[in-house]
Amino acid sequence: MRVVLDSLPNEIITSTQWRRDYSRFDEGVGKPRNIQNGEGFRVAYIDQMANNFQMTFAHFETAEAAMAHYLRMKDIREGIEEENSIEDFPQPHVLGRGLYGSVALFAVDEFFLEVLMERAPGTTANPTVSIARKALAILEAARGE
Repeated sequence: MRVVLDSLPNEIITSTQWRRDYSRFDEGVGKPRNIQNGEGFRVAYIDQMANNFQMTFAHFETAEAAMAHYLRMKDIREGIEEENSIEDFPQPHVLGRGLYGSVALFAVDEFFLEVLMERAPGTTANPTVSIARKALAILEAARGE
């Protein structure tokens, strides 16, 4: 997990520029309490209009444990999901949108990844898919793929 954390950029560019928000969590990294049988961290980014998103990366002992966590998180988001809707994304995955914002969930072998976007203003394009692609690329690079 340290390699993934060290691979995260300070800025992510989509239709806007997002910078790492080190103030949101102690030491700039959040510790998710719902990770069981594994380890994980959460990081936050903010844009110039004070919109923000969080990425959660977790590594579990087994692929089955990662899938169990994925399914728990999917159940929390029930009713807003588009399952396996993007062919080049790892399967399974869920993309969801609601009043609260947008989410992308992934189970990749023994890893879990979540991108959680607060509701962006109507004038802003939803960057969740683009950010999810970047997060998946960071995970792949850290794993040496």
